[in-house]
Amino acid sequence: MSKVKPACEEISVLMMGLMDNELDENQKKMVLDHLASCEKCAAEYKAFNNLKKETSEMKLKKLPEMYWDEYWDHVYNKLERGFAWIILSLGAILIFSYGAYEMTYEFFFDNTISLFLRVSTGIFTFGIIVLTVSVLREKLMIRHIDKYRSIKR
Repeated sequence: MSKVKPACEEISVLMMGLMDNELDENQKKMVLDHLASCEKCAAEYKAFNNLKKETSEMKLKKLPEMYWDEYWDHVYNKLERGFAWIILSLGAILIFSYGAYEMTYEFFFDNTISLFLRVSTGIFTFGIIVLTVSVLREKLMIRHIDKYRSIKR
């Protein structure tokens, strides 16, 4: 029984080569002889041949022009909205940064406070602004697609 299995495994690999006319004469004869004597492999070969025949006869259905228009409108809308979110986020970051700058103007130009502390505070403030805008943008976008929003806690 164990002698038959390796032969079937080897033939199974060579079947694809037989269907695609890639085997030399010795390999082709070996596969055909095996298929004549092994019902399991012959059935597998027949199934592969049927699959190959069906897939080679398949034709893609041409979509009407209105579907293509709808598709490109959808792609355009996604790109447009993505770009709009980037611009909106950038604008919000700049506005909030300017507001934070105006609120802390005196702090940043007070020479009695070390430069290190002023720069660190500026970087920290800018980080908070970017994080806030990012979280707000994410919450706004997820609000429309969150499938669990109606579940009460």
